[in-house]
Amino acid sequence: LLLVDRRLPDVSNSEIFVVGTSQAVAPAAVRERLHVEIDDIYEALDAYVSGTDLLEEAVPLATCGRLELYGVSAKPERAAKLLTRLLQRHTGVSPELVLEHSYVLRGPQAVSHLFRVAAGLDSVVHGEAQILGQVRAAAHDERAALWKGPMLHRLFDAALATGKRGRTETDIGRGGASLASAGLEILRKEIGNFSSVTALVVGAGDTGALVSRLLRKAGVGRLIIANRTADTAHEVAEPLDGEGITLEEIPGHLSEIDLAIGAATLSRHVLTPEMLTMSAGDAVSGPLRLLDLAHPRNFDPQMADIEGVHLIDLDQVFDRVEQAKAARAAQLPKAEVIVKAKVEEFDAWFRSRSSINILRAVREHVLELAMDEAERFSRGRTNEEQEQMRRLARSLARTLLHHPTIALRTADPVTSDGRILLESAPVLFGVQSQSD
Repeated sequence: LLLVDRRLPDVSNSEIFVVGTSQAVAPAAVRERLHVEIDDIYEALDAYVSGTDLLEEAVPLATCGRLELYGVSAKPERAAKLLTRLLQRHTGVSPELVLEHSYVLRGPQAVSHLFRVAAGLDSVVHGEAQILGQVRAAAHDERAALWKGPMLHRLFDAALATGKRGRTETDIGRGGASLASAGLEILRKEIGNFSSVTALVVGAGDTGALVSRLLRKAGVGRLIIANRTADTAHEVAEPLDGEGITLEEIPGHLSEIDLAIGAATLSRHVLTPEMLTMSAGDAVSGPLRLLDLAHPRNFDPQMADIEGVHLIDLDQVFDRVEQAKAARAAQLPKAEVIVKAKVEEFDAWFRSRSSINILRAVREHVLELAMDEAERFSRGRTNEEQEQMRRLARSLARTLLHHPTIALRTADPVTSDGRILLESAPVLFGVQSQSD
């Protein structure tokens, strides 16, 4: 209680930051080398960062084209360097390569970046449908429970609201824009009619399920969905009149397929030249098209060297979706306005945290002093008179606090006037900071 210890709650100087890599700064081959499984990220946080004062909160975000870690720290520069060193240690990639193909953003830049990601503005295909679901999955991941605090909770909630608003108030996502749809459009131009095609989809997650639905909608002749667990494969395949198999069963079906699409989050290749040659010999009997939408890649890049195999990877998809960007270019200014407004809204909340803490402490302190005085002057009086004295004390305290409350609520700690007011209030009202 403030009556016992009239001390102000600590006003944190913490800052939000993000360390990451994406298709914007690294090609697929480099991103593959820098990839770290989400489980491994949380294990590294628990092993090397937990218990230090460097990182207060953390949430990793992984999509087909990016790997990022959002953090909160009072020492963001040191925290970012530590996370970069952990990435180097885990992947074995040189410090120079990591620095060349990664980025660190702090404060409003980090907030704006996540909001643009959620809104689909930082995707290769603007308005990409899957990205909002991937941001939601990162925010709600059970493993984040021990690392996500109030700031990142608020940040990701605001990002999801931004992404949803961007899609409902603009046409940036019209047509279900996604890397999956862009990749299938490439295949459609090459194959034409899918009715005689037997297609294998690797992965039954969000992207794999979307690819499967798009293939069925395109009239694919036979659909096979492979996943780590058979139950999930069957669950996705059944409504689409498809077949579900495990990843281990893929080699037994290679001689039957005309098309394979990689959409699984795995740290190993599920299709290699050795597997294919064991199944089909030195050359496949007919054209085999491979579309690799996964990161890391599901298909060994050396598959492209096999006669009769045509491999399309993410980088090629990126190159071919520029026309999709152009079609949505008119929507970008509208979506950017929404992002800007949401960033300003979040920034106002972030900057108001110190004033909220000071305001709460001042109000509690003044009200308790008023109650102390009411108690002192009402001793020996009737219960009714004591209650009247308490009501009067509360009313006087709230009246006196009215203008200070407005001033503290609107104080901007970024400005010199705001800082002076926030620093003076504890002294004027007798509330000491924890550092005193």
